[in-house]
Amino acid sequence: MDVYKSLKNLDLFKSLDEPALRGLSKNALYRRLEQKEILFNEGFEGKYFYILLKGAMRLYKTSYDGKESTIKIIHPGEFFAEAILFGRKEYPVSAAAVEMSEVIAIHRESFWKMMDNPGSRDIFVGALFEKLRFLAEQIHYLSSHDVEDRFFRFIINNYGKKYYYNITIPKKDIASAIGTIPETFSRLILRLTKTGLIAWKQDSLIIKDGFWENNYSE
Repeated sequence: MDVYKSLKNLDLFKSLDEPALRGLSKNALYRRLEQKEILFNEGFEGKYFYILLKGAMRLYKTSYDGKESTIKIIHPGEFFAEAILFGRKEYPVSAAAVEMSEVIAIHRESFWKMMDNPGSRDIFVGALFEKLRFLAEQIHYLSSHDVEDRFFRFIINNYGKKYYYNITIPKKDIASAIGTIPETFSRLILRLTKTGLIAWKQDSLIIKDGFWENNYSE
């Protein structure tokens, strides 16, 4: 894997000149993770933040009794674990691969040198504010939408409006991501199946024709 070429193709670093990009990629690492493989654990010291090149990563927190709560599903092109860039030494969440995934790990010190470049600094700060906006909207939507609506919005946000999906994320993780428990989510899926709105067998999710146009046309 050519880390330099991979970084060069990312919007986040497109404004970097070659010397700056070479400096950033010099200490960057490429990692390939198998499904369910853990990238880092909550509470562990971290020196790298990550950019997902391929696959999907699940960020989650673990309670004292061992219960996991999914915070976000990361998709290709997104960065994560950026908390360690701003004075925090430990990762605030854990990260595990939902499917076979590829990431680039960027060292904290290399990042701060990159921030001397005004163009990249502006792009990164903009991306960071976009992420904060997402988290604020997530809080609002969890408090103002029922479970069914949260499920369909999760599908839209993570996969787009289609009528056939290959869903590799475990149902319990989807339940956590939309702020409910697996038992409630299972009852929801059963009800939606009985009414003919969806059909879900193994990894294949099918949505009834016309559903998006009639319910989520905005």
